[in-house]
Amino acid sequence: MRSSRGRILIFTSAVVAAVSATAYAAPASVTRAHAGGQIVDRTYSCRNAPNRVFFFGTQVRLPPGGQVPAGPAMASVTTAADHAFQVVFKDVKNSLKVDKSVCRPSSRPVALKPSGLAKDQTVTPAYAGHSSGKCPAHAKRVLVHFRIAMTGGTPERALLAVRQDRAKGRPLAFFKWSPRKITDYVAKSCTTY
Repeated sequence: MRSSRGRILIFTSAVVAAVSATAYAAPASVTRAHAGGQIVDRTYSCRNAPNRVFFFGTQVRLPPGGQVPAGPAMASVTTAADHAFQVVFKDVKNSLKVDKSVCRPSSRPVALKPSGLAKDQTVTPAYAGHSSGKCPAHAKRVLVHFRIAMTGGTPERALLAVRQDRAKGRPLAFFKWSPRKITDYVAKSCTTY
């Protein structure tokens, strides 16, 4: 009797230890923020050949009846010739998508700040509503780094930076994003519209 109880106790302790270990073994790129909150912090190297240009688009959440069509807030980066989004997220649950056929994870550092970039504009539901543009990227790949704060899988605020994927690659664009306010900074070589 005693030996079987001892085995059960040892087995139960091992299961509890294993469950505890896996509960805290979350990947470094995903961390808990507040109760129900999460920070997703990742960098990808995305192919932008043969065009060697990337496009971006951002929009705040817009109500119906304005000049810009109503819809969710979003941010996107496009590098492929077919203009499909390589990285996109909206203020909608489970909306973060990365095109793994074009983008691969990268450990190269990309600062999440507008260093060396000129402020383009700040858009709100009352002003412009959206921002989009394109930037030439002389490297065959660009690095896209994003840090997104989510609650229940819904993006609430984000920092997004793009630079050339070279050892001394220059910053190309930086975005401070939220559903009601987006500020973008871009290189002089970029065209916004």
